[in-house]
Amino acid sequence: MRYLLILFFVSTLWGADATLEVTKTVGALPRLAIEDSSAVTNDASTRFHRMLSADMNVVSLFEVDDRYAAQSLDNTQAAAIHKDAIYLLRYRLVADGSGGYRSDVKLFQNGLELFSKVYYLKQSEMLVFLAHSVAYDINAKMGGGPLEWMKRKVLFVRLSGPRRSDIVAADYTLSYQKVVLSGGMYGFAKWANGEQTDFYYTSLSDFHPTIYKVNLATGNKSAVISSDGMAVCSDVSEDGNKLLLTLAPNGQPDIFLYDLRTKIKERLTDYSGIDVSGQFMGDNRIVFVSNRMGNPNIFTKKIGESAISQVVFEGKNNSTCTAYHDWVVYKARESSSAGGSTFNLHLISMHNSSIRRLTSSGDNDYPRFSHDGQAILHIKQEGAHSMVGIIRLGVNKSFSFPLHIGRMQSIDW
Repeated sequence: MRYLLILFFVSTLWGADATLEVTKTVGALPRLAIEDSSAVTNDASTRFHRMLSADMNVVSLFEVDDRYAAQSLDNTQAAAIHKDAIYLLRYRLVADGSGGYRSDVKLFQNGLELFSKVYYLKQSEMLVFLAHSVAYDINAKMGGGPLEWMKRKVLFVRLSGPRRSDIVAADYTLSYQKVVLSGGMYGFAKWANGEQTDFYYTSLSDFHPTIYKVNLATGNKSAVISSDGMAVCSDVSEDGNKLLLTLAPNGQPDIFLYDLRTKIKERLTDYSGIDVSGQFMGDNRIVFVSNRMGNPNIFTKKIGESAISQVVFEGKNNSTCTAYHDWVVYKARESSSAGGSTFNLHLISMHNSSIRRLTSSGDNDYPRFSHDGQAILHIKQEGAHSMVGIIRLGVNKSFSFPLHIGRMQSIDW
């Protein structure tokens, strides 16, 4: 029973963005039109148009005209409906006969060719990643901010029924989804390395909650550690050699540092209440969630030292967090104008305690910084709908993409 209560508390700490949410109006952007130059217009070429339009919206360097039109690849003139476009992005998609695609892509500015590249894709079901690569390259060509995260896979746990869940690998728009584990009760999936070849997850089907490591390509798995009460891998060090775990060997959850090479675990917190969700920061520090002040709040400590400092001094329910160097994003409960509660994400600096609210509606949860610190991935829940939310900090824009089946429980990239 105690295990179920702890699991319920932790699940209430973590909660969930589809369409475009602009959080700050910026100056007028040049218009970009995307045109299909494929010899045959079919479902793949029109889907690719939609995918590329969505990605170029996220790039945020253009006003994207997403109306479909076909035009020759080398024609310097736009289709009639795009006559006002300053930039033309053209693609020619060709099936290679082996289950993949070749795509010729060109970018024009007022009739002048700025960019040309040929792309190859081996698996047709991953067509959206071809769109991501094109958008990434166009962004780099135009001098946009870091977008490495756009090409990474997203990993999430989807609740699919009573005591049933799936672990799904996807792209950030959820256009591509592949179930990589199913048939049991799983929680808290986390990439094991920057290359995204392996991941960790918690099995709740075992006698004791157990953390497993799985190879994405082969499906081979191995047990890492078990614990009474709960066992969660909340973060992985940059080199992949150390884990921050939440374990409850004596009934109450605490934060542990686990060295994969030596198999030694070091207890970092020892509190009679609840300490969960440890995240690595710079300077050998961690940030975590604790109810040691009566309500869930954000705290930090240095590994190897006993002193613990409170990070957030506003709100009474600050219940999930992510960190990048000296920046922390956390979830906070707020009263809404409709009289209920909403859960928004906030960004705080460890240097000056300045706070910036990042979301404005819905239940926003499980934030995760990108590896470059320029974007936030999170879950947004509005009514019965789960969505993947992307917040681009540098351009002050948010984007969200709906999950049509099931409900998300955790997410990582």
